[in-house]
Amino acid sequence: MLKKASLFLLIAGLGLISCSKDPISDLSTEESLVYVTNHDQAANFTQYKTFSIVDSVLVVENNRQQTALTDLDRDVLNRIITKMQGLGYKYVSPKSNPDVGINVTWVTNTYLNVVSQPLSSYYGGYWGGGYGYGYGYPSYYSYYETAESYWLVSMLDFKNPNTANKTFNVIWDAQIRGAGIGERQYVDTMVDSIFGQSGYLKIN
Repeated sequence: MLKKASLFLLIAGLGLISCSKDPISDLSTEESLVYVTNHDQAANFTQYKTFSIVDSVLVVENNRQQTALTDLDRDVLNRIITKMQGLGYKYVSPKSNPDVGINVTWVTNTYLNVVSQPLSSYYGGYWGGGYGYGYGYPSYYSYYETAESYWLVSMLDFKNPNTANKTFNVIWDAQIRGAGIGERQYVDTMVDSIFGQSGYLKIN
């Protein structure tokens, strides 16, 4: 009786393990979103009062670049404006000498992956063992292509340009990755999240 009970408990335990959720595959689209933010720790954000933003999204795919302004792009740009204003910055036109500028980029990187599929060398010892020869065989390769896209939002310091190099320093940037980044229904969540974890940007 004890053996039967133990066997039953073992089977039940295995059943529970096999039915447990996969922590990755069971994520919702919104839960799969990942936000990475960085900032220049030497920057004093309270010195900045005004901002402007690009009028379209820069689309970068490998070595190709172009601009776009889809409904999704407009949603992202408008939400960034709303969040920046909520942090205390005044929205002005690019011609009004803003203290900071916001760039928005959609980046897609495409990779060609190679997988080597050699034949088994198990029989090499059998055929070559008596003659001192090894087993030479060709390698076969299969190729597959993968692509990864993400949003990149950057804040440029127009107030303190680098006159030596004639560049504007990036004082804050954010990446948004994961499923759903190309869907309008997640725009507010995505933009709110990158600003939500960047409390140092608040000036009011």
